[in-house]
Amino acid sequence: MSEVIYYGAYGSNLLRERFLVYIKGGVYEGKKYEGCRDKTEPVDMGWMYVPYRLYFAKSSSRWENKGVAFLSCEKEKNPEFYSVIRLWKITVEQFYDIQEQEGESWYDHILELGEKDGVKIKTITGRWTNEIQSPSEKYLKVIEKGLKETTNWDDEKIRVYLRKFLQKGIF
Repeated sequence: MSEVIYYGAYGSNLLRERFLVYIKGGVYEGKKYEGCRDKTEPVDMGWMYVPYRLYFAKSSSRWENKGVAFLSCEKEKNPEFYSVIRLWKITVEQFYDIQEQEGESWYDHILELGEKDGVKIKTITGRWTNEIQSPSEKYLKVIEKGLKETTNWDDEKIRVYLRKFLQKGIF
């Protein structure tokens, strides 16, 4: 049996529909994904806050040449800026297949986020705080849907949560 981990999803991977394309393959927002070698569906293990700041950077042609989500690589001291992650139970092999599909050049850093129930929590991110770029409305809508599905928050709480990460000069 393959070793399992909890993948700490943030950004568009909060949304089940979007994340499943990385696992099973298919097309999302016009881009084709091969999926993982192991197509076993992930298990939703809930969500939690982690002491890393969400930010948007780079310029993705898939998202109207606007920024996409990353987690900072430095621990965040201010709990107000802790980020929500959704825990997907997947295999280690699936984790590396997801990283490859995300684009290793942007998401080249594996961040260990601790453990839950004795299972390691990992995510992937990049070091792009020098390339901050606002996200498109279309991309934000996917994140909002993912946050609603993950946390069951109302629209106002979701807007307040995201707004603090969209401020200029957050680094």
